[in-house]
Amino acid sequence: MRFLATLTALSLAASSLAQTPTFTDPANLRGERVAPLTGRELPIDQGASGLQQLLRKLNTRASIMNIVAHPDDEDGGMMAFYSRGFGARVADISLTRGEGGQNAVTGDFEDALGLLRTQELLSSDRYPGVDQFFGTEVDFGFSKTKEEAFAKWTHERVLYDVVRAIRLYRPLVLTSTWIGGVTDGHGQHQVSGEIAQEAFVAAGDPKVFPELTAEGILPWQPLRIYARVPMQSISEKGLFDYATGQYTPAKFTNYVTGEVTTTPPTTDVVVHEGTPDPLLADETGKPRTYIQFARIGLGLQKSQVGPGVRNAPSGAFDVAYHLYGTRTASCLPSDPPQNCHPERRAQPAVEGSATKPAPPTNAGTFQPQILSTDPTFFTGIDTSIEGIATLVPNTPNFIRDPLRTIAESIQTAQHNFDPAHPEACAKPLAEAAATLNLLIKAVGPINDIPSEQKQSLLHELRIKRAQLNNALALSLGVTLDAQLNDPTNPLVAGQAFAFKAELRYPGSDAITHPRFVLRGELPGQYLEPAQPTLIPTGISETFAFTSGMLRPTRPYFSRRNVEQPFYDIADPRLRLAPAGPSPLNVIAAFNYQGVEIDLVHTANSIHRYPSGETISEPAVVIPPVSVTLGAHANVVPRTTPTFDVTAEVRNTGNQSLTGSLNLLPPSFWTIASSSISLSLPVSVNPFKTTVQLQSKPANSFSGVLNSDLHATVVTGPRQRYTEGFRPVGYPGLISTNYFTPATDRIVAVDLNLPHSHVIAYLPGTGDSIPEALASIGLPATTLTVADLTAEHLKQFDTVILGVRAYNAHPDLHGAPTKALLDYARAGGNVLVQYQTTEFTAEDAPYPLSLGSNEKVVDETAPVHLLTPHSSNPQTSTGPAALLSQPNLITPADFNNWIEERGHGFLSTWDPHYTALTETHDPGQADQRGGLITTQFGKGRWTYVAFALYRQLPEAVPGAYRLFLNLLNP
Repeated sequence: MRFLATLTALSLAASSLAQTPTFTDPANLRGERVAPLTGRELPIDQGASGLQQLLRKLNTRASIMNIVAHPDDEDGGMMAFYSRGFGARVADISLTRGEGGQNAVTGDFEDALGLLRTQELLSSDRYPGVDQFFGTEVDFGFSKTKEEAFAKWTHERVLYDVVRAIRLYRPLVLTSTWIGGVTDGHGQHQVSGEIAQEAFVAAGDPKVFPELTAEGILPWQPLRIYARVPMQSISEKGLFDYATGQYTPAKFTNYVTGEVTTTPPTTDVVVHEGTPDPLLADETGKPRTYIQFARIGLGLQKSQVGPGVRNAPSGAFDVAYHLYGTRTASCLPSDPPQNCHPERRAQPAVEGSATKPAPPTNAGTFQPQILSTDPTFFTGIDTSIEGIATLVPNTPNFIRDPLRTIAESIQTAQHNFDPAHPEACAKPLAEAAATLNLLIKAVGPINDIPSEQKQSLLHELRIKRAQLNNALALSLGVTLDAQLNDPTNPLVAGQAFAFKAELRYPGSDAITHPRFVLRGELPGQYLEPAQPTLIPTGISETFAFTSGMLRPTRPYFSRRNVEQPFYDIADPRLRLAPAGPSPLNVIAAFNYQGVEIDLVHTANSIHRYPSGETISEPAVVIPPVSVTLGAHANVVPRTTPTFDVTAEVRNTGNQSLTGSLNLLPPSFWTIASSSISLSLPVSVNPFKTTVQLQSKPANSFSGVLNSDLHATVVTGPRQRYTEGFRPVGYPGLISTNYFTPATDRIVAVDLNLPHSHVIAYLPGTGDSIPEALASIGLPATTLTVADLTAEHLKQFDTVILGVRAYNAHPDLHGAPTKALLDYARAGGNVLVQYQTTEFTAEDAPYPLSLGSNEKVVDETAPVHLLTPHSSNPQTSTGPAALLSQPNLITPADFNNWIEERGHGFLSTWDPHYTALTETHDPGQADQRGGLITTQFGKGRWTYVAFALYRQLPEAVPGAYRLFLNLLNP
């Protein structure tokens, strides 16, 4: 055809012209390159079923970006409907990684929890089939107002992150679960809803964040912005704000147009998430619906979504969305946004009764994109392959004609599809890829297309190239695997390693020039096997390297302390990525019908959890040494003359190491020996040593609260290690190494300890209470539910229940709890930390109940003590003693707390209990259920909802003083 000759000539000319510098995108956030496989792909995305999914995506340019605040905010059913059913390219950006939430699985909180939830969301994303972005904002805990969230994060930071994501991904449509009002729930949700609409306008304005343009990330104007219609109704009192527990006047703001109304948003699009799809069939062949399939993924977010929670219903499930702004082709740039709104159809949001879309029309055995007689997010938008031409006004024929040919070739592949013979699609897909490659080469050197339009055009074409590449590989049945030769041993910086890559092909059509290309942090290696034609038995190569040039794999984001509400970014190019790119990828390249096809796979290793379970995951590079101190913060009584600190050094590599452990003491302390010789053989056992800090004269502490102890391991002239690391995760989840500095903040506190106390601790979902107690000389014996018997408990003075113990141990109800109550009745002291709804009145000595929203999130909220002290605190008895012995508690003990006062406050309690405190968030009702106690028989039973488990690891002085008092029966 004539246009192919034109494309060929233009592509040859392109080779002699310099390319305009562009954003390098090392994390492939744009999706313009072939993404590496990891071996954890779902069966639906492999083989013939994976090819069917890609054939749906190939014939559309539809794209969506969804904007939310946290992992689990996403409307997975909507995303599955458009990604799996419609064939759209769909991305989700979560502003935070969920760092401030609770953890129902492990004892990880704050930044470690953020790493865990990052991997949970990535694992979940495989089901709806979406690309993932993360903002730089940190979840600082439950926020009751949007104003608080903006004050922590700043409006500019949030807007920048979302605008950057939009300009990178360049979606046609924006969506959000939230609308930016009180119906969203707490403040962080509201921020994401407002910013989604504001970013719709800002992303296309070159005057907003011009530094992005300078970076090569050019403006992009999405065509529409939708948000989910809130389900909440307006009562006579107005709207109920569950975050504050108060009613507020009905008010709904359109942040695109500035319009404010008192009527709820209308329904413009209904997403039929309950539609069954044959491609999503279960093991029996029964089609699952989009919401059912997405909820399987949601269930993998185990740290916050427990078993059986938020299961998908069977049958129809419809979710309504409201259109907030549009920039369709019928609007001129000078038109105000409100003039571009299509006519809105006022219909209620329903679950179970909306009209179903028409069933798909089969072409052979291929299941095409879903068809709907109802409006969709893309109604009126040309989402066809040929619609790519609309990105360039007055598009020349040399662009339009190839797009039409590509579309026709894809339609031929769809018609040829046979699940028993996917290779029948290969030739038309190769024809489409060949045409597309020539078009991309031809567009590059054209100078009379504005740079923004050219970037958008090339962006769409490169995405189609990557999709066609993957579809071709699936149609041919070519597979690639890459594995470390010794997958159970880590990949260590500076030490030798080897791995094997294997390419297999079951077909008969010739594919030629197979070769392996090593990509990642190592220099590119080009290796071509001696056999020029790939035969069905496959080819393999073994790579051997020394990883001295590899840096340890670590998160590119970090913060200085837990109170910083945002992350610092080590590499600005990675901003918004879930993680940095894998350090070691193998590309297998080969040629079919004149088209080069790439398969990319991470080099995998085996991670073994302490439980013995294993998981295959992308290999990461670790440093050869990990050095940690007993804690990153410790309290020390001011009167203590000496203080012991444990230092641990692990040889994490495969070679023996020699060197020294050097300790720099904190101010006003000395160390007898500040340098300890090390000889570390290859061993799984760490080297541990206990060093004694000796205090200087007592008056040296006057006015001094804290100072730092630093540890450094030196193994050579330029080999200094000042950090420790540990894997964060749990069986079934990819782990992430969490790095922490080998620093211990020593906080001198006026702290009185019990003379002797025998403590038992029943773990809940996880906290660091035992470690905190051990650091001040009060070790706790860890119990199991089976240990809760009268005979076993009588040896202890106090039994502590960990946070959410009744959530972690459903078998704790009944006889074990009765044993605890009998223990208290006989003179024991039971201390129950905050619980969730599994905790009931039957688990306490007298009736009580948890509220649905009893919490105080402002960590600076004043705390009033309700039980007066006697003139001599040491003679106080009953409940008053808990606030006076052995430490006199005052409101000042609640200063310098982090993240929150607490949650799981009691709503009601029997008169037998005494409430010891009162606190509340600004403008909120009093909360007196944070600390209640009762004399029970000869002993005592106490419930504490204050977030002591967050304070003790950070060495908050008052939290230690209060906790020690609660151990005193």
